[in-house]
Amino acid sequence: MMADRLLATTLHYRGDQNLAHHHITRTLARLSDLTSKPQIVRFRFDLRVSAHYFQARILWLLGLADQSLRVVGRNIEEGRASGHALTFCSVLGQGACPVTFLAGDLDAAERYCTLLVEHTERHPIRLWNLWARAFGGVVTAKRGDVAAGLETLRKELERAGDARFLPRFLLPLGELAACLGAVGEVAQGLATVDETLARCEARDERWYEAELLRIKGELFLHAGKQRSVADAERHFARAIEVARQQGAVFWELRTALSLARLRISQDRGADAHRILTSVYGKFTEGFATSDMRDAQAMIARLSPR
Repeated sequence: MMADRLLATTLHYRGDQNLAHHHITRTLARLSDLTSKPQIVRFRFDLRVSAHYFQARILWLLGLADQSLRVVGRNIEEGRASGHALTFCSVLGQGACPVTFLAGDLDAAERYCTLLVEHTERHPIRLWNLWARAFGGVVTAKRGDVAAGLETLRKELERAGDARFLPRFLLPLGELAACLGAVGEVAQGLATVDETLARCEARDERWYEAELLRIKGELFLHAGKQRSVADAERHFARAIEVARQQGAVFWELRTALSLARLRISQDRGADAHRILTSVYGKFTEGFATSDMRDAQAMIARLSPR
């Protein structure tokens, strides 16, 4: 069971979401073999709780959003019940915060972020506190105050020092690059993406690779001397290829939306419709999440009358 849990975690971070799902399912099927007591002393974390937040992450990337969000809801209660401070940090930071943010539920993401900040102040856990504050900047930027969010992100990532190279910081680094592009600092945004992609390559941490490639493609579409539609298209194509190889249907949809918007700007609505419908048809749930709603609306606009 422990081997399956470790394999699931490793495969998730390396980017093989289908095989990660196989091993996390095997882990969860055998949880009844444990006693009812938390296994913190034996494993240094609660095995049940940690298996569930990795399950939520894997389900999300596989495009099973409704299942993922249900696991997140149960996992919050499990984490509270465990009474273990570090385990609850991971429940919030590994599962609840990123999953609700990616779902577009910014109220929930902000609520869980605040909970993590408060928790890491009651139980001084510096790295998770820094991550939570950086994530707060991500949410602020996504709500529309990009300047304030960017300022927070820069400050907290700088305070994190070398810890920003931990896998948990990939999402804040990607959003930092996107924010830099939004305020016109495209060259710095590209440098941030390239540095982060190089780190993913060196450490074989590929779960976020497709999204970094998509963000890089979007940066090439900003006005200025770095603008290059050809480079944007190349990175979108690579992002879709990586997402498909990994079974990460959610990243594939995100990139399809970016590419479809580009095709619409080129007056190629039929191509945009084809791109979106080919990915949208892979989903069986999660239709209320923000990216799915965006896809639905775009498909409806592009559909022949």
